[in-house]
Amino acid sequence: MGNKSTISLISLVVSAATLILVLYVIIASPGGSLKKDYKIEKNLAGELADNNLYAASIDEYTKILDDPDLDIETRANINYMIAKTYFDNLFDYEKAAAHYIKARSLNPEAGFYNEAGKNLIACLEKMGRIVDAKRELDKTVNIDSVYAAHEGETVVARIGEVPIFLSEIDNEIQSLPPEAQGRFLGREGKLAFLNQFVGMELMYRAAVREGFNDDADIISKKQALEKQLLIEKYIIENVMPEINIDTSDVRNYYLANKEMKYGDKSYEEVKTQVLIDYQQEKAQQAFSDYVARLSVVEKVRIFEENVK
Repeated sequence: MGNKSTISLISLVVSAATLILVLYVIIASPGGSLKKDYKIEKNLAGELADNNLYAASIDEYTKILDDPDLDIETRANINYMIAKTYFDNLFDYEKAAAHYIKARSLNPEAGFYNEAGKNLIACLEKMGRIVDAKRELDKTVNIDSVYAAHEGETVVARIGEVPIFLSEIDNEIQSLPPEAQGRFLGREGKLAFLNQFVGMELMYRAAVREGFNDDADIISKKQALEKQLLIEKYIIENVMPEINIDTSDVRNYYLANKEMKYGDKSYEEVKTQVLIDYQQEKAQQAFSDYVARLSVVEKVRIFEENVK
């Protein structure tokens, strides 16, 4: 009885071990989910790149791609890293383009997809393949949505498949200073403006294809402009309504500032300027009051002693 129990126990252990081995083989097989993460190889490739050994870095990444069981997401990421190295460091735009295409094709949902697309366009542009670069740039434009936004409007030009509408030209002309608008009235003037508009659009598209939109100076200026526009919008929406202009008080303002600002001139002589000065002072006071309130909320501290 004891021997039978021992034999049964041994059989159970052997069966369990066999099951574990079978499971490991299944999981580790190409159809299984246990995959090598290549962390060591990735770290080595990154360290080589950090030390400007770009060709060696690419070699390490290529070794990872040699694994036939490598999952699609990792394969896409490795191709993207190789493409960036060729693009940013080795300036081999043909090889960079090939790996960008592979990376995007393997994983269209990847976070790098748009960045890879922009760099692919830049690669084609730098290789002199302007037609191919233009085609890739056109892919980024949803033509259907463009037409939907201008339904029923007249198309006056096309750049590739991208339409330019008459309303766009009219709006651009109306945004010019009044004295400049006169130059583009009538059919001939509008046609001249359209040609200028197309020329500027071609320059813009070429700049985007070459990656100028990623230039550090451009990004800095865009941020500064955006900041200024936000401030102006905020002032219009929040500060301007607090400016109280009392026209009956304008004369009192003139009398209070006559000696310092207007000398011996009568009120009627400087009435327009007095009104402008009065409005500016009111606006500045409203601005200062609003900033003071925001300073309390934000707990602002000015260290005047450190300003030298």
